[in-house]
Amino acid sequence: MGVQGTNVKAMGTSSTSGSQQASGNEGSRPRRARSRFNRLINRLAPGVIENPLETGLSRLNDRLGLGLSDSEGTGPSMPRAATALHVENTKDAARSIFYAPDMDGQAEPGEVVWIWTPSDDPNSPLRERAILVVGRTRHTILGLLISPNPEHDGEDSWLDIGAGEWDSSGRQCWIRLDKVLEVSELGIRRQGAVLPRRRFERVANKLRQSYSWM
Repeated sequence: MGVQGTNVKAMGTSSTSGSQQASGNEGSRPRRARSRFNRLINRLAPGVIENPLETGLSRLNDRLGLGLSDSEGTGPSMPRAATALHVENTKDAARSIFYAPDMDGQAEPGEVVWIWTPSDDPNSPLRERAILVVGRTRHTILGLLISPNPEHDGEDSWLDIGAGEWDSSGRQCWIRLDKVLEVSELGIRRQGAVLPRRRFERVANKLRQSYSWM
């Protein structure tokens, strides 16, 4: 009788263990199914299921005008749309100009930043263009367009500023003097590029002499 009692107890333990194992297996099946489903969705439609950390970083960088790669200083950001900008004749935007780049604060005169502009061909992708900051308001910056196009050499409205961080290929560049771009500070990309003071003063003197800046 004692043996039979022991067997019954063992059977009861085995039954309980089996029930717990079955319950555990049933609980893990939905997780495995969801995991397989998520992998399938990501293969068919990448980005539909997002990592919360990556999503948070992306939103933060969007607010700062940066891409994930930009925050590491390794390459250009990927824009969703062209940077909203207002183009004005330089004389109409005349103001005091001074050299005051500040890498730890807002974009200030002397810093070079990047914006996204449409290409000449509407079917072509956006282009990232460098501009020199020459002024600012509370929420926007004023900039002059930088171009590596050698056709601008000798043109009255363009000034040679040489090569520098504003062109990754190290080409000689020119800056347009007769038009000012006003853009939101949230729509720019910064990477710590600065026009040397002596070259900036050449630009500033041109603006003072020909466009009524002070």
